[in-house]
Amino acid sequence: MRLDDLIGTAVGGLWRQKARTALTLLGVTVGVCALAFCLSLGFGLRKMIDDEFRGRPGFWLVHVRADQGTVPVPESEIPPKALAIEGDVSPERKARLRERLVEKYHRENPGNPPARLTPEKVAEIAGHPDVAAVETWHFTNAFVRLEAGPSRDVPLAAGRIDRPTIADRIVLGRMPKEADELLVSEALLYDLGVRSEAEFAALIGRKLTLTVGEAHDRTPFAAASLLGLRVTDLTQVQEDLLAKVALLLKDSIEELALTSAEKQLLLRLMADAAKKPEKPHAGRGLEKTVAVEYRIAGVVRGLTRREQQDETRADGWEVRMAQVLLPTASGDRLFDQIPAFRDRGFRSAEVRVRPGGDLRSVVETIDRAGFQNYNSLKYYDSSKREVTLISAGLNLFAMISLFIAALGITNTLVTSVLERTREIGILKALGATDRQVLLLFLMEGALVGLIGGLAGLALAWLLSIPGDRLVRHLVQEQSHEKLLSESVFEFPLWLIVGAVLFSVVVTTLAALYPARRAARIQPVEALRHE
Repeated sequence: MRLDDLIGTAVGGLWRQKARTALTLLGVTVGVCALAFCLSLGFGLRKMIDDEFRGRPGFWLVHVRADQGTVPVPESEIPPKALAIEGDVSPERKARLRERLVEKYHRENPGNPPARLTPEKVAEIAGHPDVAAVETWHFTNAFVRLEAGPSRDVPLAAGRIDRPTIADRIVLGRMPKEADELLVSEALLYDLGVRSEAEFAALIGRKLTLTVGEAHDRTPFAAASLLGLRVTDLTQVQEDLLAKVALLLKDSIEELALTSAEKQLLLRLMADAAKKPEKPHAGRGLEKTVAVEYRIAGVVRGLTRREQQDETRADGWEVRMAQVLLPTASGDRLFDQIPAFRDRGFRSAEVRVRPGGDLRSVVETIDRAGFQNYNSLKYYDSSKREVTLISAGLNLFAMISLFIAALGITNTLVTSVLERTREIGILKALGATDRQVLLLFLMEGALVGLIGGLAGLALAWLLSIPGDRLVRHLVQEQSHEKLLSESVFEFPLWLIVGAVLFSVVVTTLAALYPARRAARIQPVEALRHE
């Protein structure tokens, strides 16, 4: 029996049982449709995650920070004697006690010095083949005074501020072009006393004094602390007045109507207040103070709530928090004048990875250098993992539906064998071999799989059109940015070919049992069958 005879006989056998064959084809079609639809959605969502993460500048940005405190000693470096536990202790209790001993050792012993983000370390990171650029940042708090007005203690950042994310927030003026120019936030200017629109419009070019360091006389701030005054609201005249009040108070303590114990307590309070930094965070621990006058080149608005929540925005926390922004060259000149900053190196850096490069390798290099870093890899990996797990679950249910359809094929062909016993006997009497009869029924199963697979694939593609609109709408509602992906469903060539082949294989295997049963029928018995 030739191949075309096999195909013709198989088609004839299926055609004679139109209703049964149609229902079987429908089951295969639905199963393949579900499988192809789920595979397409899963593959499309993974591709969508790639496009949405990798297509945005923030994904290729790694924020590197140098620790300002000490780094705890690794447990492997703690002396064994400090972690020794005596007595007959169960393993569970011993593990708990060991944790407490590790915590105790860290409390009582200073940690290792933190890694410093020196120019040499920056050059080492920049040497990675996938690093496009490294932009360094200085960050500290500074005293800010607008001409003769009150001072404020605010975050100051110095780095590459000529970026679109800052330029689009300028509400007055322009980017700094000269060495003595800077940007300030409109919120800071309001705190410094700029209230009317006329005053605000006249700000460009006015002088702003930045004081970085800690070499002020703390006496006036001690007096202000005792009197409950806000130290950030003091003008220079007020500082001088409070210094005088503090000295008069100290000289007049003996004349106050207080007991000896109360007088001693007051003296200790004044001494303790004088030991504290006069303004929070402003150059704490620095022995030198530098005061520099700058001119206001531009005013920037604060970040909106949506901008603050946007994880893909290519700005570090320095830019988000700073109320005074200096260009890189101006910042380097300012901070190089203070030994503590010069020895410590940079506070942080932004490592820009070449788009399409090995971001994970860059992050591992930074980790080995001992620096904290913040990047989008954990969000990217988490999103991919969640989509993969959801897709796996959907694909499992789709495969179950296809296998249920395969059971229908087995049932259909078993019934067909029983109904066509006499026909099988005639074929064998005319010379058909057991192998040819086996191939005949396997061919019927394969034809059902091929037709059902193609129909299911076409149905899945048709359903993906409204499905794409629905899924994109739901995703867009949760996103602050316009989606970069064109479609949520993807039908690559491997999916098209694979779905049809999988359908053919499943239905052919489902036909194996009835085919083997048909091949074992004896011609004589078959011809006697009614």
